[in-house]
Amino acid sequence: ANTSNFTCILNGISFAHREEREEPSAVRVGFITYHTVLHFFNVKSNLAQPQMMVVTDIGEVFVPLLDGFLVNYQESQSVIHNLLDQIPGMFADSNENEAVFAPVVQAGMEALKAAECPGKLFIFHSSLPTAEAPGKLKNRDDKRLLNTDKEKILFQPQTSVYEALAKDCVAHGCSVTLFLFPSQYVDVASLGLVPLLTGGTLYKYSNFQMHLDSQQFLNDLRSDVEKKIGFDAIMRVRTSTGFRATDFFGGVFMNNTTDVEMAALDCDKAVTVEFKHDDRLSEDSGALIQCAVLYTTIGGQRRLRIHNLGLNCSSQLADLYKSCETDALINFFAKSGTALLALCECSWCSSRPLG
Repeated sequence: ANTSNFTCILNGISFAHREEREEPSAVRVGFITYHTVLHFFNVKSNLAQPQMMVVTDIGEVFVPLLDGFLVNYQESQSVIHNLLDQIPGMFADSNENEAVFAPVVQAGMEALKAAECPGKLFIFHSSLPTAEAPGKLKNRDDKRLLNTDKEKILFQPQTSVYEALAKDCVAHGCSVTLFLFPSQYVDVASLGLVPLLTGGTLYKYSNFQMHLDSQQFLNDLRSDVEKKIGFDAIMRVRTSTGFRATDFFGGVFMNNTTDVEMAALDCDKAVTVEFKHDDRLSEDSGALIQCAVLYTTIGGQRRLRIHNLGLNCSSQLADLYKSCETDALINFFAKSGTALLALCECSWCSSRPLG
């Protein structure tokens, strides 16, 4: 039943992300399993059975195959079904009690890089990555720190590895969505940084129980894989004289003061722009804003989307207050001050996506 649900979702990908009059879909899928090593699967359509290739060098991850790893689902459907049927039995007798995380993200990013295309990683993870590898974390769930000045440490990433990894993902158009199934401490503050900064989503199901939580998980997964998405986006905001964009908040990186880089952008994500008023504005001509986004569609087309906005200007504070979006302002000030703290606290008590 579980395999059937997954194959139905995979089958839906091709139709949900098919460009107008496109036949067949340009979407390709690939599979990696992992614990302390990585297993890449060759699911080329002319194979009778999937083939496994093991990468043990998790310090310097590489992609062992190109042809047969990222494939069209419709063409390789029977091989993929065989793989999904076999995966539970492959590791049923495994005694591994440690896992890696950062090398998995690195492997997926390298695969997309080698294929010269942007894409999205769906990672299903359940434990703290304690294996000897880049991104190794320690259990720091110290209740003695609660209600002390050092409590804030628990809500900050342990290492800079994940921020650097996220930056590499953005540079190569690789978005990461993370599904967590922990039964104990998993350090969301560190792991959650990757989906947060790459335009992905974090879903958390504490103490997952098949009969209670499986339908919610499948609904979340289906919704996420079928949503419209743009990859490898660059955004620039231009303004008329008198004010300028100074800060940008969201799953973004900036290598200069004007270009906002995003690994992916979908309908559930937002970017907040803060403007600074540094000169006189004319009540006659108003203020003009243009937002231009260059991105890649799921079919591989490079497109440009432009939004233009004209705003009235007033010298009367009463007019200003009357036009303010109070909810938006409170939301902005709250999140800009406590974004990381909110991410960690909400993830501990909720199985809903954290944006």
